[in-house]
Amino acid sequence: MGKQLGIGKTLAQMAATLAVFACVFLMNARFQSTAVQTVAEQETAVRLPVIMYHSILKDQARAGRYVLSPDALAADLDYLKAQGYETVSIAQLVDYVDGAGTLPEKPVLLTFDDGQYNNYLYAYPLLKERGMCAVVSVIGAETVRYTETGQENAYWSYLSAERLREMQESGVFEIENHSYDLHENAGRKGCLKRRGEDDAAYRALLTEDTERAQEMLVNAGLPAPLCYAYPYGACSRETEEVLRGLGFRCTLGCAEKENLITRDPDCLYLLGRYNRPSGVSTEAFFGKALA
Repeated sequence: MGKQLGIGKTLAQMAATLAVFACVFLMNARFQSTAVQTVAEQETAVRLPVIMYHSILKDQARAGRYVLSPDALAADLDYLKAQGYETVSIAQLVDYVDGAGTLPEKPVLLTFDDGQYNNYLYAYPLLKERGMCAVVSVIGAETVRYTETGQENAYWSYLSAERLREMQESGVFEIENHSYDLHENAGRKGCLKRRGEDDAAYRALLTEDTERAQEMLVNAGLPAPLCYAYPYGACSRETEEVLRGLGFRCTLGCAEKENLITRDPDCLYLLGRYNRPSGVSTEAFFGKALA
């Protein structure tokens, strides 16, 4: 009997020892897996500067923080090419993250917010001549308004559906979402929740506005946007949850920061962007944005 108890005790000790070894093995395996994943992400990480433009006008009296001349834009594009940068699209970034595509050694993403007609008048030919591409994020309500009126004026009109189709089909511009009508909503900053606003009502409003813009663009013969550019860069945890839930793969903020693109889908959310103002030389601006 005592001998049997001794054997049982020995077996129990062996089992406990094996359990400890198993636990240590699993912990090491997880650590090694995490380490391998981290190394893999580092090996596939690509630095991505993102530049934010708005209005492009020849009138120097209008030059300012959000208005740049065509000559200055041309100088920017030539500088980027001379430095070996290649423009990429949102679709290319998504493909890279999904493991379905590659990126150039020095990619750069050029973005235009609001969708003003002067982007077609001045930026479109400059990009096309150089074989470069960019993103234009449009305000849906403005596209509808100027599609209906047919008015085209460099100072105040916005891109019609016809112009957007031409720009998209050319491969020069990729059309993305900048809200339907939350860019100039009194009492609300962009698509943020108002103070005291009911959570469910707010999420319903943001969802409806975003889907309305998506539907408008799709009905105009354009691909459904994969990216949402926050009006004024105003965003929150709730906005990100809603937009991710709607299937957006990328969001554009306004914080001036570096972006690293990896195989992790989270890397495409809240991309930092450098706003390009007038009054600063190309070299000085890119000395900061590309540093």
